[in-house]
Amino acid sequence: MNLDAAKIRLVRTDSGVQVAIDGVARRVGRMVRAFPRTDPERYVGLLDPDGREIGMIEAPSRLDGASRVLMEEVLKADYFVPTILEIRSVTPGGTGSLWEVLTDDGQRTFRIQDREALDGSEAPAIAVTDEDGKRYRIEDYWALDRQSRKAIQDLLPDRVLKARWGGQRSSRGR
Repeated sequence: MNLDAAKIRLVRTDSGVQVAIDGVARRVGRMVRAFPRTDPERYVGLLDPDGREIGMIEAPSRLDGASRVLMEEVLKADYFVPTILEIRSVTPGGTGSLWEVLTDDGQRTFRIQDREALDGSEAPAIAVTDEDGKRYRIEDYWALDRQSRKAIQDLLPDRVLKARWGGQRSSRGR
């Protein structure tokens, strides 16, 4: 359902965020940008606590001031990706591991499920996703201190190693 930004209100309550649509309040479980990379200001979806769509705000800039500020606060918290500056420890446990890190937003402790939680597709940067879906970023694995690099060496995506050593070998001359 498309939501007219001029006709809805977002409010913070003790139980979280609610949206008032035609005078009826509904609890918002999550707000998501429809196109976070290509058009982050255009569409914002509202989901209920069970993940079902409440509606899509096409022009969030048309929200009243207080609703717009609340929406931006919530989105910033969800889309903020802390940069890992130092890896203090990685403790294996079960199928995953518990990480203790220092980020540009302070000390964090989180758990990852397995090696697949590390994405090296933009090597030497590594995107790390914890078991709750929260994302972290290592800007440059090779710029980390030696202890930090050693803590995750067994989990390191292959692309990061290949980027360090000049990428894939040429097929010429084989």
